[in-house]
Amino acid sequence: MIDLVAFLRKSDGKILPLTKERSPRWWFECGNVEGGIFKPFQLEILLHSSSIHSTVMQNSDFLRQIEQRYPLTERIIQLPSRQISMTVVEEPDSLLETLSREDYNGTLHLPYWIYLWSSSIGLANHLDLDGRLTGQRILEVGCGFGLAGIVACQQGGKVLFTDCERDALLLARCNVWQHGCADRATFAQMDWNTPCVKGKFSFILASDVIYEEKNWQSLISLFQKYLAADGEAIVSEPSRTNAVEFLSLLEFCGFSHKKQVYVVFPEEHPSTISVYCVNRN
Repeated sequence: MIDLVAFLRKSDGKILPLTKERSPRWWFECGNVEGGIFKPFQLEILLHSSSIHSTVMQNSDFLRQIEQRYPLTERIIQLPSRQISMTVVEEPDSLLETLSREDYNGTLHLPYWIYLWSSSIGLANHLDLDGRLTGQRILEVGCGFGLAGIVACQQGGKVLFTDCERDALLLARCNVWQHGCADRATFAQMDWNTPCVKGKFSFILASDVIYEEKNWQSLISLFQKYLAADGEAIVSEPSRTNAVEFLSLLEFCGFSHKKQVYVVFPEEHPSTISVYCVNRN
């Protein structure tokens, strides 16, 4: 069975599906204004197998689920060799109190995933320059919107996106699909404190996950269990002072690291991001 699938492919490569709730006219009127001239996005009609058509509609449904619960907007992320358009939560500060919750022990859990953190942009910058990812099995923990994993997919990697928040995974999946990377991506809801994946990975990606000391041993244990013998964990963080203690614990547990620094511009002001490439001794 062959179906006709309509979608828009923007200049940055991002794919926007044509759904039955949106009229062709609405889609034709989507575009960019460049130099005072309106340029509509190109509408394409492609032949797809019924299975791919099913995937298109499924991801459209995921996006509708997210749109019903959160205000969304588009962010353009400039990397060394490309621009990436990400669908993210709009004005996350306004949702912080509503989405925060306490567990039965009285521990407050904040919805960190609703932010596009500068550390994920720094990690994406690093991966954009890394030519070793083609064909490699890659695990991303705490993927959030999926920025770093998408860059790894675009670099040829096969990425397992994980996050403990279901809605983060839904939005990451939508971003992955919109960038045409679905064939190189899988998804699992997982807390890195209680990992549930199988096998070894050539690379493990983690952005801004070492802000609390209580997470350090769980993260290092994950590296010990899932990192291939010659593999590399790539960890980014916004140059906090406690990173020194985390790195000391890494060395005590049999790992070494190399540090690179990136200056990124998540908003108007620059942010200095440290990226640590971690290997077994």
